Amino acid sequence: MRTGGGKGEKILVSVRVRPRNDKEKTRNDICDWECVNNTTIICNNNLPERSLFPSTYTFDKVFGFDSPTKQVYEDGAKEVALCVLEGINSSIFAYGQTSSGKTYTMSGITEFAMNDIFCYIQKHKEREFTLKFSAIEIYNEAVRDLLSGDNNQLRLLDDPELHQRGTVVEKLIEETLRDRTHLEELLSICESK
Repeated sequence: MRTGGGKGEKILVSVRVRPRNDKEKTRNDICDWECVNNTTIICNNNLPERSLFPSTYTFDKVFGFDSPTKQVYEDGAKEVALCVLEGINSSIFAYGQTSSGKTYTMSGITEFAMNDIFCYIQKHKEREFTLKFSAIEIYNEAVRDLLSGDNNQLRLLDDPELHQRGTVVEKLIEETLRDRTHLEELLSICESK
């Protein structure tokens, strides 16, 4: 993402607290996380030895369990997603433990981002755009290509061409998107893995 003079890079960190699922509601589980405001979250750990000392964390954005995915996109990801229209590489990814809501959040973020990108392209027919798509999963420090037919672990390397692109994922499949239908097909492949 561009900063100040357009030459810097910035990492934005957003946190989303997911609502309790049906199983958690049935067990009357209590959420340990409390959103204080749109940048601060507190862990009120229910363990007796820790409950007297809640931990406070600050991020660029914090979204409570009642925040719709559209709001998470608009306030936490849209600016980064639309940087690609200026030729700037950008990444949006979700990190968290199993069942923390990564897939739910990212499917919505991806849909909103691609809608905005395709709408922009439609409005600017005087320009030529090439959209490329790759998808990786990082799980237990192993990187794998979600478009590949195999489960082989991929390696991260410095760009061999004078480090022009920074770090690259060796042998990562990169598809040039033909249209929205092609994107949906690729997303379906990724979601099935």
